[in-house]
Amino acid sequence: MVSLHPAHLRLITNTPAVVERVQPARTHLPQGARLEAAFEAVGEHISRTVNESVEEPLRSMVLEHLATGGKHIRARIALRAAIALDLEPDRLVSVAAACELLHNATLVHDDLQDGDSVRRGQPSVWVRHGEAQAINVGDVMLMLSTLSLNDSTLAPDTRWHIAAAIARRAAETASGQSLELALLDRGWLGRDEYLCAARGKSGPFFALPIEAAALCAGLSPERARAIGDATLGLGALFQVCDDILDIFGDKGRGQVGNDLREGKVSALTVAHLEAFPDDEVALLETLLCPRDETSPDEVKQWAERFERDGALQGACQMAVELLRQVNEAPALVSEVGLRSLVRSTGAKIIAPISGIVSK
Repeated sequence: MVSLHPAHLRLITNTPAVVERVQPARTHLPQGARLEAAFEAVGEHISRTVNESVEEPLRSMVLEHLATGGKHIRARIALRAAIALDLEPDRLVSVAAACELLHNATLVHDDLQDGDSVRRGQPSVWVRHGEAQAINVGDVMLMLSTLSLNDSTLAPDTRWHIAAAIARRAAETASGQSLELALLDRGWLGRDEYLCAARGKSGPFFALPIEAAALCAGLSPERARAIGDATLGLGALFQVCDDILDIFGDKGRGQVGNDLREGKVSALTVAHLEAFPDDEVALLETLLCPRDETSPDEVKQWAERFERDGALQGACQMAVELLRQVNEAPALVSEVGLRSLVRSTGAKIIAPISGIVSK
């Protein structure tokens, strides 16, 4: 049996109480230590959820994918949002686990849809186990995101609202992914359509942990959702930076320029066509070319053009503007702690391209 944290796994029985179970007292620990203890518990919770809910051989495939690592940004946002709302982070362990499971489900499906053979420096699930099993891995993690709330310490009505948020944000993500896949076929190469897809595809995974934390803090579902919606721009920011790093950075996927090979409308293609609309035919020729027929030289030529003719700087300025919009979101003005969290998260997202932005 594959396990994320075999030395720390333990069974916790469900307690059907209306109020929350008493948590171990950790308030004597420094904030950073409390965060790390809660984060370690997230890994244990994910392992336990998988082991208790999934049978072999699917279980080993799921845990194998999860063991490839990642930055766990969404889980950490959930735990930090708890502190921002004056909650102990260990109260949101199950929520953080749900966010990670849902995010990883979409990554598995993403790799299959895009034909990406490498994820986090390792062969993608569909490469290791075939396309059909990759669908199974992604599907089951979608379900596990809700099941991870089963032995939560949260009151039943709070769990229900969080489960509804999980389903809603997952639907938003699927809609964004569908729009992204349709952009090229429908000739939607402009900024507005691109940002709508980017916000829809990636935004919900920033909104969900913050919305869920707000629910745990006792905010109304309407208020919690509005706060979550105010952070959707982080997803668009993440996607723009991701597009830039696809050519001008290292995403751990084995080669650069995958977006061009896959025929994706990206922040770079949008910025280039805004400045050079007459290049649409030439760029479409590359984007519509089968992935295996797009040569490294062709990718290199477009990369050089993007840098020389301003698309790279244009995409970076797009990221800067998105960061400004998120930082000034009206819904966060009265939530000082969450506003600080969102600002620091945005700063971390844009950091890898900061050297380009400053040029």
